[in-house]
Amino acid sequence: MRTFFGLFWLLFFLYFIFAHPAIIYYGSEYPNHYLAHENPTTSLILLGMSLILWGGIFLVLLRIIYRYTLQSKWNINKINQKGKRLEARIVHASSSVVFQGNEAVKALDLALLNLEEEPIQYKMEVRDSRPEQRRFTEGKTIYLRVDPTFTQQPYVIVEGTRGKVNLIFFILWLLLLGGVFYYYVFSYQLESNGYGWRFLSIAHPLVSSALFLILFSGIFYLVFKFLILKKMNIGVSSTALKFKGKRALAQILQRKQTGTYINEQPEVEFTVAYVDDRGVEQQAKIKKIVALIDLGAIHLQKEDVIFYDPQDKTKVRFEADLK
Repeated sequence: MRTFFGLFWLLFFLYFIFAHPAIIYYGSEYPNHYLAHENPTTSLILLGMSLILWGGIFLVLLRIIYRYTLQSKWNINKINQKGKRLEARIVHASSSVVFQGNEAVKALDLALLNLEEEPIQYKMEVRDSRPEQRRFTEGKTIYLRVDPTFTQQPYVIVEGTRGKVNLIFFILWLLLLGGVFYYYVFSYQLESNGYGWRFLSIAHPLVSSALFLILFSGIFYLVFKFLILKKMNIGVSSTALKFKGKRALAQILQRKQTGTYINEQPEVEFTVAYVDDRGVEQQAKIKKIVALIDLGAIHLQKEDVIFYDPQDKTKVRFEADLK
């Protein structure tokens, strides 16, 4: 079901990026019978803008593909060699196993000591190329390798993990590049009528599709990064705090709603005070989304367990949110 919805939204996104602008343009502005009266300078400006937009899109896509393929593989090798080694006990392993190729994909709940010797729990997904050996079952011990700087994605791996490069992403990038290049040639041959690029307008798919792709991708990125990841306290920053943080009991001094709502659930800002590992009292603010049914209960809570970053003691999260 998740795959179905993912495919649906992908096709929905692609329709509004490529198909919808083409339908509007070819249904309203094509063919242009007044090309002789169009300003050639304006056409060249639009052509230059189109090339810059598509060039930027392909460079960004290539950077993303490189980061999650070649760079990720190199990072895995580096983490295996230089990452901190942590012993973890498998508390729970998913009973359902999904096979992808010759690998079994299984979800694990792990108990371990973090880089500051604090006990934590961590959930991760492993790909087992030798499932018949039953290495990932409840009660067994495995070893993790962790990038202590949390700058090398994927940050936390099972010791001995080997990275793989999926060439399909590079093939899709080349196909998209070839498709856009072909559309430039096709449009010129179909619409120029001996007047060069004067047929170009802001509504032409060579321009509008690039603009819509940048616009919608930018909106999605901002929503995902600043609302979903930040407001829901998930992502690499929370994972880094879990592995690098120290535990403390904090007094809740103040709580107030910020006016922000996610799925109609309010965001609450907590002011907390705690004593760090050097015996110095610190104050910090924590923002989190609180369910409406729990809104009354938080006003009765006087203290809670937190994790804080020893290097930056303003970076604080409630321990319960890191789980």
